[in-house]
Amino acid sequence: MRRGSRILLLFLLVIIVLGAGAFFFLRGNFLAGSTPTPTPPPITIVIAGQPIPRDSQITVEALSSMPFPADQLNDQLIQSPDELVGMYAKYPIAQGMPITREMLSERPGILQPGSEAAKVIPAGLTAISIPISRLSAVAYAIRDGDHVDVIATTTFVDVDPSFQSTLPNITAVITGTGFLPEQLPVLTTSVVPGGVQGRTELDPTLNQAFYVLPNEVQRPRLVSQMILQNIQVLKIGDFKLAEEEEETQATAELAPQATPTTVPTPQPGQPVVNAAPGRPDLITLIVPPQDAVTLAYLIYSNAKLTLTLRPPDDGTRVETEAATLQYLLSQYAIPVPAKLPYALNPRIDAPLDPRLPNDSVAVPPQ
Repeated sequence: MRRGSRILLLFLLVIIVLGAGAFFFLRGNFLAGSTPTPTPPPITIVIAGQPIPRDSQITVEALSSMPFPADQLNDQLIQSPDELVGMYAKYPIAQGMPITREMLSERPGILQPGSEAAKVIPAGLTAISIPISRLSAVAYAIRDGDHVDVIATTTFVDVDPSFQSTLPNITAVITGTGFLPEQLPVLTTSVVPGGVQGRTELDPTLNQAFYVLPNEVQRPRLVSQMILQNIQVLKIGDFKLAEEEEETQATAELAPQATPTTVPTPQPGQPVVNAAPGRPDLITLIVPPQDAVTLAYLIYSNAKLTLTLRPPDDGTRVETEAATLQYLLSQYAIPVPAKLPYALNPRIDAPLDPRLPNDSVAVPPQ
């Protein structure tokens, strides 16, 4: 029994020694093969060196820095003070607080109460609305944010400098001026209305003077010119009032997935209701203050304003020449028709629109 016990104990001792040796051998190889990851050095981020009030411009003196773990850096944190100088604080920033990009704006007053439209107008510019139609607004192809050119068309007439009335003047005849004989020295004058003021011409054939009167009122002279270029559109159509915006928001919250409404088919004899939204009749432009004054003058002087749509990547300015009747005749080589001893029949006083075979003809009701 003693000999067997000794053999068993010796066998267990060998197993324990071999197991311990294997453990330390594997542990040494594992430790030798694994290299600990080095910790990156800290970086610096920009913080407020002093309290920064809301809507105040950020200066270099108001900034400081602090170390920050490099592995925790995100897109909102700022490392260079150059990105902050000249920007404005949206919110009050306490001393020692890290400054993020969400706290900054390019202009003050972003979070002040007021309309959202005013907050997108660049500094130094102003917004003004002008009337439009389908013809003057590029068939309603213009959208918010587009850039347009503005053409003004107006008419001119000759006026009397003193009366500021359209020429020709109305004449009158003054008779009986002076003192009547054998009466008291009283000056008497009689004004008899006359006619339209004309002019005297000499007939070269008869060598006789005659008086020429105008056959019609003065014809205004038309001129068109591009007055503004590369103007940004703030909005086409009306802005919603505050009550309408609140009502729209409340409706959207109550019914976020509203089903589209169907338009009932009109019955015979019933009027057809146009369910399409109304066409806009004005557009709001972002212009310099002086150009806003010019547009206001043109609107109230009954000038016609026409918009042309520009490409989004075209910021060039072109020097245009005003279009007048003289410009059209000379620039496009349009001849003035000669006075011939014959003419078209029937008489044509204005260009006529041709009638095509596929044109629909309105039939009067019976």
